[in-house]
Amino acid sequence: MGVALAAVPFLLHRIGQERLGVLSLIWVVVGYFSFLDMGLGRAVTVAVASSRAEGGSSSRVHELRVLATVSSLLVGLGTAISLLLSLGIITWDEPFHLSSPQLSQEVAQALLWMLPSLPLLLLSSTLRGHLEGAGAFRALNLLRIPTGALLILGPCLTALYTPDLSWACISIGVVRLVQVVALLSLVAKAVDLNFGAFLTSLMRSHSAASLRPLLSFGGWVTLSNIVGPVIVYVDRFVISALLSASAVTLYAVPFDVVSRLPILIASLCSVLLPELARMSHNVVMNQRDGQVLRRLVSRSSGFSAGLMVAVLAFAWVLTPWALRVWMGPEFAEQSTHVTQILLLAFGINALAQIPFTALQACGRARSVALLHVGELLPYGIVLMGSISYFGIEGAAWAWLFRGAVDYAVLAWLWARHTDRMSVGIKD
Repeated sequence: MGVALAAVPFLLHRIGQERLGVLSLIWVVVGYFSFLDMGLGRAVTVAVASSRAEGGSSSRVHELRVLATVSSLLVGLGTAISLLLSLGIITWDEPFHLSSPQLSQEVAQALLWMLPSLPLLLLSSTLRGHLEGAGAFRALNLLRIPTGALLILGPCLTALYTPDLSWACISIGVVRLVQVVALLSLVAKAVDLNFGAFLTSLMRSHSAASLRPLLSFGGWVTLSNIVGPVIVYVDRFVISALLSASAVTLYAVPFDVVSRLPILIASLCSVLLPELARMSHNVVMNQRDGQVLRRLVSRSSGFSAGLMVAVLAFAWVLTPWALRVWMGPEFAEQSTHVTQILLLAFGINALAQIPFTALQACGRARSVALLHVGELLPYGIVLMGSISYFGIEGAAWAWLFRGAVDYAVLAWLWARHTDRMSVGIKD
């Protein structure tokens, strides 16, 4: 985020506003295509963590089988979608309204150079899932930090020589390729094989039988991932339809800033997921693991609540001053209360990530996905009514209400699961 803040004004000066707008959309689209992994990245994390809980000589064989099967599927899917999108761009041209035919041709070429990044993105999701399942967080993040920065610095470097977006997209593809090679090396180390032997094993270890349970888990995760963005962004379209486009800005700017708040808890959850999956795998046979699992979730919730209270108290007091300095007094006057309501909403949303992660780790992805689907229509009705009566503050209150209900139901689902788990251990 720091690199992006520094890079944007530089890119604006070097390539201009129009090209920067297209480049920002390319960054967003390439990132959003990660949902095409069908939840299999997270499924690999759970499968690897569970496999390592079993131990024994069959553990590595199972890991390689899962990784090879998922990698082949996602690389094939990413390649097929890239080819279809390439055909669409060649046939119907690029999907932007640009100022000149020359720029349109440049953007079309840039998009074609961007598409090879898609299968690399999906493959990296699988490899990251394996490393998280193996607990290799230090190595993973030491790689993700520089590659994340280079995805932004690459276009900055090409902008020194040419504003042509094709070179910017080529730089993104090169960084993705280097990232995949580095991830493959880290996974090879995690399974105690040299790089050549690991690649050979990966090409020979496919198993259609291991794909079905992964797709079952990943399918429900994908459903959550599809419904989630709809819930997050539908309020802007309703505000635009019922109020005005300018009202969207008053709501969306604080929303986009405050929505970064749950990243503090998301970092904890990325570590919790494989650990809880490992414990859940043995919980029926080992009462102690069941007790530790429940205590770990409870303590994580308590830690998260304490952290959120401290952050929210500070942010609540700072909000009026921060908005005045950043966006001006008129904007601050209209958006301060909205921002403070959203702070509460996203604080609750952050806490909900703990039972959300615990349920997925214990194989309850279906319950979580059905909850999110079930929320969509009632939230839409509440949202429209709130905006009609209370304006953009109504949208914030609707988001707070949905977040509170979501957290309450997730906590209830987790409590019910642990009750059943206790009965299973006693039996």
